[in-house]
Amino acid sequence: MGNMKKLTGAALALTMLLGGTPIWAQTDDSSTTSDVDKSPTIADLGQNAAFGKGDKVVDENGNGTITIVDSVAISEKTYAELTKPDAMKNIIEKAGFDVPKDANVVLLGAGDYSAYENPVREDYWWWQGVSQFKEPTEIPEGGIDIEFSAHPEYQELWKGLKAGDSIYVLHQLKNGAWEVIETTLEFQKGGEGGADTLRFSVHLDSLSPIAFVKVMSDGTVVKLDKEEVEKPADSLAGSTKTTGAKKLVSVKKSPNTGF
Repeated sequence: MGNMKKLTGAALALTMLLGGTPIWAQTDDSSTTSDVDKSPTIADLGQNAAFGKGDKVVDENGNGTITIVDSVAISEKTYAELTKPDAMKNIIEKAGFDVPKDANVVLLGAGDYSAYENPVREDYWWWQGVSQFKEPTEIPEGGIDIEFSAHPEYQELWKGLKAGDSIYVLHQLKNGAWEVIETTLEFQKGGEGGADTLRFSVHLDSLSPIAFVKVMSDGTVVKLDKEEVEKPADSLAGSTKTTGAKKLVSVKKSPNTGF
């Protein structure tokens, strides 16, 4: 019986060899074009959605609040809209940015965002307030400056980005149009056991689906040329304020496709 098992194993190995299929093929994990270009799933995007917070307001007794913005997964409809071929490129171009023909627009994260007001005190970190309290709130009239944070050590899709790189924030407005905000990354080295952080600030007048993207050309993150485009009257609710970022609007052309 032992000899029979050995003969069977030898015959199987010989068959694989003669068939032209390398024995190691099933464990080959080298990257392919399809692997690199594959769109992230909704779960991937949710896990890589940046976390945001507004300014902390503290009273004379050392008590105060901070507005945070957190997200749930985007809808299947929004995901399908963003991941159609050239969809994000079209959104950015319609907002007045010049995207090179060879450029690849890459999703870094996305989520459907809401705002929460959290009590904080001077004697503990603001994120401890986040863990203890989470009261829904509305974005105030005129909008709010939000500092977003991402951690490349834990959020895979942000790896490779560095200080000075430009990214584009795609924010879907209530009327279906997408506003596009260009902003610049800042890098903060982790300390006291903390993770390295990428930070960027934007001014938003409302919250809803938001996607974060980078534009790659020849393997490099690029900053796009841009020009002002005519904005629909109801697209920004009368607000033109920005926070060191360029805000333009991509008009929704079709109620069925958005393009």
